[in-house]
Amino acid sequence: MKFRFNQQLTPVICGALVGLLAVVKLSPRAARDELLTSSSEAEESINAAKEALFSQPLPQPRLPSQDRSVDNSANVGRRVQPQGESSRSLSQSAQQLRRPPPVSQSGSAGAATAPGTHDTVSVSEGSPMLQAAGSQSQEQSVRDPAQEAEEALQDEKCVKKHEGRSGGELESPSKEKTYKACRKRCLCLDGCHYWTYWTDGNCHVFDNRATSFPALDATSGPASCNKRARKEDLVIPPDIPRAAPAPSIQATMPKVYVYELPDKFRNYGRTPDCKSVDCVFGGPPESVLGVDIWSSNQFHMPLLLHWRFENSPRRTLDIDEADVFVVPAYNFKLEKETPCATPEEVKKALIELNPRLKNRQWAKAKASRHLLMDARGWETCNYMWEFSWPFRLFHRINIELNGMLADGPEGWTDNKPWFWYQFPYPSVYHGPVESAPAKMRPRGPARYLWCFSGTGRGQAGYLRQMIMLECNKCNRCAKETSIAEVNGRIGEEVGRDSKGLSDYARLAKLKMQSTFCIEPPGDTITRKSLIDSMNLGCIPVIFEHQELDMFEPFFTAEEFAAAVVYIPEVQLIGENGPLSLWAKGPGTKHRTLEKRLRTLYPAQGAIFDAVKHPEESGREEELRKVHPKRSKLVDILKTFSPEEIKKKQEALAEIGPRLVVSLDDSGRDAVRILLDTIVSNDEAAREREAKSTLK
Repeated sequence: MKFRFNQQLTPVICGALVGLLAVVKLSPRAARDELLTSSSEAEESINAAKEALFSQPLPQPRLPSQDRSVDNSANVGRRVQPQGESSRSLSQSAQQLRRPPPVSQSGSAGAATAPGTHDTVSVSEGSPMLQAAGSQSQEQSVRDPAQEAEEALQDEKCVKKHEGRSGGELESPSKEKTYKACRKRCLCLDGCHYWTYWTDGNCHVFDNRATSFPALDATSGPASCNKRARKEDLVIPPDIPRAAPAPSIQATMPKVYVYELPDKFRNYGRTPDCKSVDCVFGGPPESVLGVDIWSSNQFHMPLLLHWRFENSPRRTLDIDEADVFVVPAYNFKLEKETPCATPEEVKKALIELNPRLKNRQWAKAKASRHLLMDARGWETCNYMWEFSWPFRLFHRINIELNGMLADGPEGWTDNKPWFWYQFPYPSVYHGPVESAPAKMRPRGPARYLWCFSGTGRGQAGYLRQMIMLECNKCNRCAKETSIAEVNGRIGEEVGRDSKGLSDYARLAKLKMQSTFCIEPPGDTITRKSLIDSMNLGCIPVIFEHQELDMFEPFFTAEEFAAAVVYIPEVQLIGENGPLSLWAKGPGTKHRTLEKRLRTLYPAQGAIFDAVKHPEESGREEELRKVHPKRSKLVDILKTFSPEEIKKKQEALAEIGPRLVVSLDDSGRDAVRILLDTIVSNDEAAREREAKSTLK
């Protein structure tokens, strides 16, 4: 005899059975018998529900072997773990088969059908499965407080904060007051395996195809966190052929050889012994809106990279098997107490450690695989400008390419025999690339329309003062001006507010709560705050045309334009205020780049025309004609629609994480992008060196 199962009545019957089992504490079989013999008033409704419930065959219970596990690579299920593990498939399947099997007139259980098949199997009343169910419910009739506490602890581990799920959504989201109410909804919904509860009260329920992803403002988990679900309750999904696992990103990373130079080559040996993660990256991190925030020093970029390379599993001590060669010579600040090593000292030390550099054939093949690092945007050490062979082939990086030059990156790169890249400042985020706030934060307008962090100092001091003045008068703007590095308190204990948050924790919170982040120049044209904003998903507002194409190889000018807002400095200054040296700086000398920029920023064509004037005074005069009266930031920013803001945020989610310097090699962060670029530049580096007229 077969019965039909009505899915529409599942929530009703599920709620009734769960409540009855909790009160009577009987086995499923006995609980149903008790239900059928209840008062005559409820008998009609129960019989009707039972008839609808058993109008379809139940899923066929299959008994897995002791070590049975299935790896599902097609997102239709989860790996079923042995008893005691927190498995999503175990929980969902146990919930699915927790409904009691129907009883026929002869006293045997009705036939059950496995999902996706048409085969039936009869289960007798005295089968081991039903005996086990009865004995288990009797054992659990008396609840041990210690057992309840343990299950509560398991429940805490099962439910994951800052995690969401997607794929296979069953119904439209409902509004719930707590995540427990959301889970209860999933528990009594047929086919529900996972749930996600967002802080706005939306409860989403999913089938077994759902996959997890990091989320700042969500909580998710399985329908049930009961780890003691019986094996006989499990439905094992069909075996699915597994594809060959792809090699991990770490396994494909280039092998790195680090020259063991003496300490005097690094800040003249006066750098403190900094070996721990907290010391190098500015920890311990603080949790801000669910994100680990670090107080990294903006000039410690070479220290971070040196630490990464020394602690990388891909580091090799064999020169012959290395792909990239790192030269750990750098200074944080040029002072009398910490002078740079001379070019002669660096060359002599490298040749002593690697005599192959004197072999022209080896150097021609491997010299361009070497990496020199410098911490500053200007005042770089002299060995960074070494033109002798083979050091002229070495790749170079520092935190800015332009320093104090008005012509931007082109003054550092044109006609040079090497590749010199602008590497991102160390930001406040050093977590996994996949979990970067730029990817995870909600899309659309945030709490504040715009924010500013910094002071009124620097080469663009007047522009900064105008921004601060407007922010003070605008209730849609927030600012943070008390930052240790900005106020010259580098080296002092990180300042904390009344809530215990450090400078950078407050700054990060501000940026994650703002739609636009204002990024004017300071002592140099770019700033650490720009990288912080891009990592944290706050749309940067920039003001100088030299910034529009300076982040090769991390992203293109086109990708940058899609993610930022460009407002020419003169538009906020008007006809009277002083312009910075970059605002009056010349435009690009490369026609191809100029054409690209005009296409990317069509509204700024008059600005690109003005900066083509050969004289600085002429450029300033033309710029004033374009914007004779100053504009307000808020008037410009409020013109962006929610849809335009979301598009900017999506573009930022793509490129912002590429500027992250993570704690390890597990993702494609800025360090990995740099290494891959160096390895791929072999032929281009030789061509560049041959074309250079500088010797």
